Amino acid sequence: MIFSIFRFLALFVLIVIIQLFLLNNIFIGNTWAFLFQPQLIIMFLLFLPPSMSHSWMIVVSFAAGFLFDVFFQSWGEHAAVSTLIGFVRHYSTRDIDNAIGARIEDNQIWTSKKGSSWKWVYFLVFIGLYHLLFLWINGLGHNFFTRIIPATISSSLITFAIILLLENLIYKPSRN
Repeated sequence: MIFSIFRFLALFVLIVIIQLFLLNNIFIGNTWAFLFQPQLIIMFLLFLPPSMSHSWMIVVSFAAGFLFDVFFQSWGEHAAVSTLIGFVRHYSTRDIDNAIGARIEDNQIWTSKKGSSWKWVYFLVFIGLYHLLFLWINGLGHNFFTRIIPATISSSLITFAIILLLENLIYKPSRN
């Protein structure tokens, strides 16, 4: 129990460090900068265990989003979207704990135990939803088709690639 709490805290700290020192310092150019807005907090939310109770999922999601807002001075945008993702994510993962509970492997996170096609759909749906809501709140709903939708697609794909890379670096894939 304590080990898993420290593991998730370490994951959160790693995500904040990568977001703060690497991703936020990449300069694309003023014209296309709106297309590069990956948000790695979704990685932390997606990797939380499915056995976590619904109320704790919402509290942890809000706390993570609030801390992201504190670090990145974004006035509650991450907290609002993270809380909604934590609420919705519970309903998509509530039946998974029984299916993967028998296959405990210490070197993998629970999403790797389910299967790659399921994981890709799970990641893409929640990453896309997070970016859509975050960019919509951030842009106040203006320029929906010209800025928010293209930025959602590009930022979601970039975040998806970064999450898959980090997952394979941090949680080494099993060799079958």
